[in-house]
Amino acid sequence: MNKIKNNFSVYFQNKDLTTNKQYSKTVIESLVRSFLEPVAASNSNAVIFTRLKNIENIEGLIKRLEYLNDVTLKEFSDFEFSKFDVEETGFVILNSPRYNCAFLFREVEADRFEIYLKINSKLVFDVYETLKKIFLLDYDEKFYKFRPERRENETMNKAIYNILDFFQETILENEYNSKIQENYRSVNEANTTLRNEMYQNVRTVAHEIKNQLSILDIYARIFEKKTQDFEITKPLRKSIELIKSQIEQFKDFDVVNLQEKDVKAVIQESIKMYAYILKEKKNKLILIDEMPEVTANAFIDEEKFLLVVNNIIKNAHDCTKNDEIIIKLRQKGENIEIQFINHGEMIKKEDRNKIFETGYTTKKDGWGVGLGACRKFIGSQFGKLELTKSDKNETIFTLIVPLSQVK
Repeated sequence: MNKIKNNFSVYFQNKDLTTNKQYSKTVIESLVRSFLEPVAASNSNAVIFTRLKNIENIEGLIKRLEYLNDVTLKEFSDFEFSKFDVEETGFVILNSPRYNCAFLFREVEADRFEIYLKINSKLVFDVYETLKKIFLLDYDEKFYKFRPERRENETMNKAIYNILDFFQETILENEYNSKIQENYRSVNEANTTLRNEMYQNVRTVAHEIKNQLSILDIYARIFEKKTQDFEITKPLRKSIELIKSQIEQFKDFDVVNLQEKDVKAVIQESIKMYAYILKEKKNKLILIDEMPEVTANAFIDEEKFLLVVNNIIKNAHDCTKNDEIIIKLRQKGENIEIQFINHGEMIKKEDRNKIFETGYTTKKDGWGVGLGACRKFIGSQFGKLELTKSDKNETIFTLIVPLSQVK
């Protein structure tokens, strides 16, 4: 019996595998579908052996295969396996004129599987021979009917494992985020009354802020009328518009209004807004324009983009004094790259992976929403925001957005 049991184990112990990772049920189901769907969709000739142990949501696909005239499908039941002391292994073994595969999987812990996978390989026939010995199958005529030259393509199979590793990492990240969201939902459900009260309070505060902004707007207009100096109030008026816009979008904060805009012009607008504020700490903004064209157009949400630029400038201003804060624009391939450089306090190594997390802050009076929101805003505009350098000499944040047209 042990000899039979080890017939499957030997594949999982194969030292040639390029990964020792365990994969989630999502990966296993996706692989099963990717092998069986082409056959079901094209009604092509194929011989298929399956045991979908611990895998659900495939029944409909199996039913479709059962009704196809040119497909030989053999499903193994738990009862058939119980006659032998064979481990809890699921598999899809398939041979067709176009491709073959041997996919073995077994659950080693809850929702975690180890696998053995070969595609378009002569080793597929070895796995079939092992299965045949255990169950005394008589499918050679049909299975070996499709036996084109199957030279071992180890490079391709290694590449597939690399893709699976990337797929698994993405799934694990999504699972982690789902758990965080589930915990968040649980907390919310346990505090429904408190949440509603807080929401009403926020709405009240937002209403009062809008009232105060209206007063500021009126006084700005009075000042303009008396002095006829419209330039000095422009930054104030722009700030008022931005705050009003964000309050209006409070219920639907994820709405993005993409339009083709000149990124240079938006940055220059931000520089004007902060020109007076930076004087408090004797900081100075310097724009270095290395763009080949007069304009640098991209599809952005102008208001959210301006909020991001303002936030980065404010952070630089907060951590330095008597400094030249540099904003450098250049074209990099099909993108606009904007670097924000300051020479102030270095961001500690242990903080660099946390500064974009919502709720994380190194400031005593900080809320920890700035950079996290900034990255979200830029991501919704098909761009990226990264901390690219921070040492005793300088700190650089890099913002990248795609050009709307590349010449």
